[in-house]
Amino acid sequence: MNEETKNRDPRSQIARTTAKPFSWTRVVIAGTSEAHILNNITRSMLILFVIMLVAEVSASAQDQQPDQSRRERVIQFLKARRQAQGAAGNGAGLMGAGGRFGNQRINDLGPERSGVGMRQGQSSGDESLLDPDASAEARKIGNSNATARDVAYGSDPLQKLDVYAPAKGTATGPVILFAHGGGWKRGDKKQHGLKGAAYSNHGILFISTNYRLAPQVMHPKEIEDIASAFAWVKAHASDYGADPNKIYVMGHSAGAHLVDLLATNEKFLKEKGLKLSDVKGCISLDTASLDLTERASLPGPASKMVADMIKTAFGTDPKVLAEASPLLQLQKGKTYPSFLMICSGNRRDSLAAHKEFEKAVHGVGGGVTTKVVPLNHGEISQAAGNEKTEVFSQILSFVEGK
Repeated sequence: MNEETKNRDPRSQIARTTAKPFSWTRVVIAGTSEAHILNNITRSMLILFVIMLVAEVSASAQDQQPDQSRRERVIQFLKARRQAQGAAGNGAGLMGAGGRFGNQRINDLGPERSGVGMRQGQSSGDESLLDPDASAEARKIGNSNATARDVAYGSDPLQKLDVYAPAKGTATGPVILFAHGGGWKRGDKKQHGLKGAAYSNHGILFISTNYRLAPQVMHPKEIEDIASAFAWVKAHASDYGADPNKIYVMGHSAGAHLVDLLATNEKFLKEKGLKLSDVKGCISLDTASLDLTERASLPGPASKMVADMIKTAFGTDPKVLAEASPLLQLQKGKTYPSFLMICSGNRRDSLAAHKEFEKAVHGVGGGVTTKVVPLNHGEISQAAGNEKTEVFSQILSFVEGK
């Protein structure tokens, strides 16, 4: 062994003993792992950045719109999710499985969460989230199959209705005047064309009406519009072969509250020269807002949100809230139309409200049939326009007097 080897630094011996053989495989695997980790980190940071950016914009919007609903905030959250996924290429959702937000399904977030339509500046891309009745088929059909569209019953642009008349010579007499839902602040008559087609197929004249909306107007403007639409139907039903003495009112969600009020508070019909007996019957589709003075105290996660909507549409004056509460209008000695109430078995607030309303109607000698169904809020509205459902059959039997 030469002198250079003998005098080599001992640390070199250690290094030579412990060093592992060079391997290209190890370098490739390590490089791939690092790239994968960095890619995931980059995607995560990008997702977080997009969500924070959208949240900042949303917060600014909330400052300008203090009455923004929880549903709208959820929609902004979903938009953030989609933007983040699109930017980062990440297919994993930010919500849990089953289309839920927290522990609650998106379909169950609404108030009277029905019927949020495309008015009030909502984008068409969110229709399926905004309107539980706006199925793809309903959006596609709209009011295209109406006999007459946008018929004015007043001077305001929203005081219009669509007419769905039975084929000539097939009208059997009854009329249904329908009021859409939407928390008293949005919704549209044209999203109920499926109902119009279904009932007109059975010889029933179906009329879907718009009405002025909060916050542009407050009570009693909305119920006055429903009364005006009813007066128009009373005057024109015979033009379409229907019987003006067989007019039924039907509504979903906030629209159900309005038709219930029309059928219990005669004040608004009297202003049109009409009376409660002009209403043949009332079909109420899943509203829990039968007593506005107690709405916020009802069980269920939607009550607080609906209470905020009530404040926007009706204010806070106890006298006004009482006047706008169908349940509180019921008095002994008066005759009221018969009621068919369709109630979701999935909503504690709706179940509680219907129980009290049914008790009150019976207490004044009135007639009411309450049907509790295993459907959510939006599904009830959809079922009311689907000839294959039990809900539709119940409504048809009620209107035909069976």
